[in-house]
Amino acid sequence: MEFFTRHKALILFIVFTLFCFISLSIQSSRATNVVEGAGNMVIFPFQKLYHAIQTNISLLWSGFSQLRNAQEELEKTRARLQYYESITEEVEEIKRENQQLRNLLGLNERLPYDSVLSTIISKDPDNWFRTIIINRGSSDGIKVNMPVVAFFGDEKAIIGKIIEVRGSISRILPIISPDLKIGVVFQESRYPGLLSGYSAIGKMCIVDYVDKTATIKAGDIVITSGQGGVFPQGLLVGVAIRSFPSESGAFQRVLVKPYINFDLIENVIVIKKEPDLEILKLTEEEIQQ
Repeated sequence: MEFFTRHKALILFIVFTLFCFISLSIQSSRATNVVEGAGNMVIFPFQKLYHAIQTNISLLWSGFSQLRNAQEELEKTRARLQYYESITEEVEEIKRENQQLRNLLGLNERLPYDSVLSTIISKDPDNWFRTIIINRGSSDGIKVNMPVVAFFGDEKAIIGKIIEVRGSISRILPIISPDLKIGVVFQESRYPGLLSGYSAIGKMCIVDYVDKTATIKAGDIVITSGQGGVFPQGLLVGVAIRSFPSESGAFQRVLVKPYINFDLIENVIVIKKEPDLEILKLTEEEIQQ
């Protein structure tokens, strides 16, 4: 007790000092908490907004990445689809060509003459197909004036005749050329006439020297007469469209549409029938007169 009594002032000073330090410490902590709380209240909305923006940007970027990947996969799929479609078209075209060739070969066997199956390699569309070139020639036994046919359904129809032959190619003069003259008859009435290409209407034919008393109807079938020494008798030529008087008035003329569509034809058959040269020469002389 004497110690506390003797040093009372010192002890009181120490206690007061400690009390001050503790009070200041407590007050500082409360002030700090208050400041921090106020700061958090101000900053929190911005933190929340920043977090939301950051999250949305991340989601948007992820969406762009997925979209880019989807587009790349779509392009790859589209390329594969185009490739498979091209293969399918090629296969279908090969099937069509094979079927066409099988049909031609089968029908070719039914011809009464030896014949050569050939493919058209050139046309002259700007001049009404005045000439056609095929991929067969003298090396295949083809000669000038041999008749050329194609098939209309199951029937043989005239294309023209060979006018030039080389080693591996030949040139055809088609029936729609005004330079080719063919003896024909109307299948039903049996009236004869002379058919050639009609220069006034490309890809059509005209039959001249038809008796003016003959009754010719639209749709009448025109076939080869067998006269002239080149074309066998009875081959299909075309169908009558209409008739009209000739300039002289002694005959009538008949407009004829060929059976064969010269725009679509791809393969033809050359009949190995050599013409009767005497008949051919005599016919050409009559035509010239």
